[in-house]
Amino acid sequence: MFKVAVGHSVDPDSIEAIEEVLAQCQKTLGEDSPQAGIVFAATDFEHRDILERIQTAYPGILLVGGTSSAEMSSQAAFQQDSLAVMLFCSDEITFSVGVGHGACDDEAAAAQDAIASANAPNMKLCYALCEGIGVDGMALTQGLKAAIGRAVPVFGGFTADDCRFEHTYQFLGSEVMEGTVVVLTFSGNLNVSYGVATGQIPIGRKATVTKSERYTLHEIDGQPAKQFYIDYFGEQKIKVAGNSRVSAIAVHEPDSDNFYLRSPHSENAEAGSVKYFSHVPEQSIIQLASPSEDSLLQAAREAFEKAQVAYQGHEPSAALIVSCVSRQRNLGTRITEEYKVAESFLGAELPKLGFYSFGEISPFTEETTPQFHNETFAALLIGTN
Repeated sequence: MFKVAVGHSVDPDSIEAIEEVLAQCQKTLGEDSPQAGIVFAATDFEHRDILERIQTAYPGILLVGGTSSAEMSSQAAFQQDSLAVMLFCSDEITFSVGVGHGACDDEAAAAQDAIASANAPNMKLCYALCEGIGVDGMALTQGLKAAIGRAVPVFGGFTADDCRFEHTYQFLGSEVMEGTVVVLTFSGNLNVSYGVATGQIPIGRKATVTKSERYTLHEIDGQPAKQFYIDYFGEQKIKVAGNSRVSAIAVHEPDSDNFYLRSPHSENAEAGSVKYFSHVPEQSIIQLASPSEDSLLQAAREAFEKAQVAYQGHEPSAALIVSCVSRQRNLGTRITEEYKVAESFLGAELPKLGFYSFGEISPFTEETTPQFHNETFAALLIGTN
């Protein structure tokens, strides 16, 4: 048995919102008590009150979660400034949680601590939520991979604050924290599949990163990084993620057709360097990337198609979704269509939960190695044999 319940409220009052969410979940759970759950909330809620109320309703439940820029679910579709929860109940799957602190200072150590504290034998899936500001997403993702030490899919994202870029929060139990990575692990009779897509098309010539340092890309083909943009778009300020359709770069995977995106954070006009939201390794092959609203929505379809084709169980029990805040901005009033894509593929009844993030974690469909993505739509299907 693997039962999944979803609750979602747009009530601005924290207590009223969680009471509505719990009532919705109880209709699905009946007499069963959930062992674990995921919580997403807008930044202005009283998060500790919400978490404590869930724990009062279900003593001993394992909770992870975080703040988001918007939420989506099978209860209320796409919403902003809302509270969304998914609860898990199973006699075939075991759950554990862990946390690593100091992710802004040492991503690898925080990842190691999170996996070690979860202490999950025979892990089948690691769902990870990470601090969204001041963390190198690639280093954190690589740290999770190294800490797990074997071919276990890692899926999740980086907590957000509606693009204020001030504070994001992560949840573990009743704790509300900053600068951490929290994980929920699944072990036992679990089937998983995943799909990622960007909706962005690499354009123009390929180039080589010849000098980079952490988030900052100094040189491309031996020239200042800014010159790479000037060659295509002339002298104009590079826009941060979500404010431009031409600023992201596609970073090609070696010996593969896959690529991931990196979004620019800012530029140093005097030095000609560009700072991104995560590391771009030296010797990477890159191109500029360009989307349209239609191609962004097509990416959601593509991600679900990949996940559905790869799913080996009879039918999934739930879907987890992570989409980037830059997609939310670029789609504008069409953002509600993104969740409608999920329903068109999976149906209205399948439990679904998603959030809009400052970065996404997922392997490519045919792999188990996790990748850190920007401006990407990622879908995860889970179920039992």
